[in-house]
Amino acid sequence: MVNLNTVIDEPTLVKTVSGFYNLTGPISCKFIRRSFNDHYLIKAGTKQYVLRVYLNNKNYIHNIDEIKFELDYLQYLNSKGIPVMDPIISNNNKNFIALKMNDETRYLTLFPFASGFPIDENLYREQSNSLGQIIAKLHLCSNNFVSKYSRYHLDIKTLIEDPLSIIEKNTYLYGLGNISFFKNHTNKLIDYINNLPIDVNSYGLIHGDLNPSNLYFSNKNGFSLFDFDHCGYGYRIHDLAVIKLSFPDQVYKAILNGYEEIRPLYTVEKNCIEVYSDILLIKKFSDIYNMLEITGGNREQKKLITQNAYNTLKEFVSRSY
Repeated sequence: MVNLNTVIDEPTLVKTVSGFYNLTGPISCKFIRRSFNDHYLIKAGTKQYVLRVYLNNKNYIHNIDEIKFELDYLQYLNSKGIPVMDPIISNNNKNFIALKMNDETRYLTLFPFASGFPIDENLYREQSNSLGQIIAKLHLCSNNFVSKYSRYHLDIKTLIEDPLSIIEKNTYLYGLGNISFFKNHTNKLIDYINNLPIDVNSYGLIHGDLNPSNLYFSNKNGFSLFDFDHCGYGYRIHDLAVIKLSFPDQVYKAILNGYEEIRPLYTVEKNCIEVYSDILLIKKFSDIYNMLEITGGNREQKKLITQNAYNTLKEFVSRSY
């Protein structure tokens, strides 16, 4: 089967949503954006929803069971009072739709539209502290989540080895040569990861992509967390490293303080967050390559990403942690 990842037209989705969900009309649909999935704004009467259409052939999602894991996980978190946007249940009591069209099957999920507004990087101290507490509570309550479905692990191979292999493949392809200069630094990164503890609190389920675009805030309801497409099993400092990359230092520190009010970090964890942030920047390049591959990115885009990746590795070599 060829996975085309076609952008589905809006009338088709209106018809599909109308048939699977008990929504009060009139129903309208508007394309929002394409990233690692396609997203649409659904309006039904006075209510708004977000429809996600999953892209096929992502390097971290391999089958429908892994999507089911994510959706069940969201329902679990919601049941435990974590402010996440969990999926709307369809008329046939499912949290997703399988839509067959042309030569591909696309999976769709309808979510509530988060209350409040997008946040920027300049959170107030009280907001930052609250967000840190929410992340810690999410981590701790996730320890009791059990699923019959599987989800990927963010281990050394996934975080470091595979991304560097993909980057080197492309540096050869676009005439930049090998990345042997990064070998010693690679070993340093691996050593840092190997020194991290792996127990029930330091390693487990994480959001995976807690950047500002995946958070809304309202004065009435506080934070709403969404887009768990990158959730999986990993080091809990992964989520804190994303925060460090996404916010000014004073906001990051306030979020970290809030986190530690609920779940104190080991010293080795706290000392590794900066290193882990660099690892995430390396991994991000492999995600971008994958997205360009499955959405039909052109040669110039891939060449530009490769040059950026090469320059980033050159910069990281001089890092002294």
